[in-house]
Amino acid sequence: MVIKAGIIGTGIGLKHYEAIHNFKGSKVKTIVEINKKKIVKLRKKFPNLKISNNENDIFNDKDINLVSIASYDNYHFKHILKAMKNNKNIIVEKPMCLNIQELKIIKNMLKKKRIKMISNLVLRKNSLFKKLKKIVKNDKIYYIEGDYLWGRKSKLFEWRSKVKNYTSTLGAAIHIFDLISWITGQKPVSVMTFGNNIACNNTVFKKESFLVYILEFKNNLIAKVTANLACSYKHFHEIKIFGEKNTLVHSLPSTYKFTSKKKTNILKKIKNSYPENFNKKKLIQDFIQNINKNTASIMSHQDQFDLMSLCFAADKSFKNNKKVKIKYI
Repeated sequence: MVIKAGIIGTGIGLKHYEAIHNFKGSKVKTIVEINKKKIVKLRKKFPNLKISNNENDIFNDKDINLVSIASYDNYHFKHILKAMKNNKNIIVEKPMCLNIQELKIIKNMLKKKRIKMISNLVLRKNSLFKKLKKIVKNDKIYYIEGDYLWGRKSKLFEWRSKVKNYTSTLGAAIHIFDLISWITGQKPVSVMTFGNNIACNNTVFKKESFLVYILEFKNNLIAKVTANLACSYKHFHEIKIFGEKNTLVHSLPSTYKFTSKKKTNILKKIKNSYPENFNKKKLIQDFIQNINKNTASIMSHQDQFDLMSLCFAADKSFKNNKKVKIKYI
């Protein structure tokens, strides 16, 4: 089957174009953009594509069998519903929606459809994190620290400051939550969230630019996660994994493994190619193969619903200033 795609949004959406259009057995047919100046530039850049300001040019086109959603976060839910109603496979930038009610609607509707959907949880495709997952497979993990260091403060003052329900959880911590659940194969049972907006005081960004989460798991594993969007730091995903056999540390400037052996700490540097800027491309192209071969993707639909359930519980904890038991839908 030839994959014919429509892309909504041309910020990160242009990365979607590169992944889809240059992959065997797939092509982009239509790009939708609402910014008039961008439309002019796009028509010059892509003379053979349909460039439109009307999203229905994608949803009503029976020839298009994949919709790539890279619109602003507050449009994701609407665009997912339209794609599902028209039986189109879906790639959606995270988060897929902004509240638990929307999530329930997506899940119930998706059950009735024979389509595939994936969100851009790209860290699962990183070769370093795959290596860490393999190392800890037979270890008893008791504590994990994960930090999403965004280091792009100025970007908070753009559309993120205008989206009503945007949170640092949905914009950043979601990646670390997913990474921890994927590496350990476990889901947390409760979350407690703290935070502040000190780094963005007196700016247009009025939400919390820094959040810290304590996650508890059934087997007594504890994780601490931070979403640090306004920090003066390199864009980086830092993680420390403490187990009975090993301690793994991925931090600047490199990644290390500490092994306790005969009362001597042995330090091994782990070779890695982090950050691997092609992770999104690989995620999208692998998903296209999943569609064509009718195989399971690296992230099941339920994985995605569980992750969103965790995010909403984390934000509820901060709002109510108390620990929240996570209800997975």
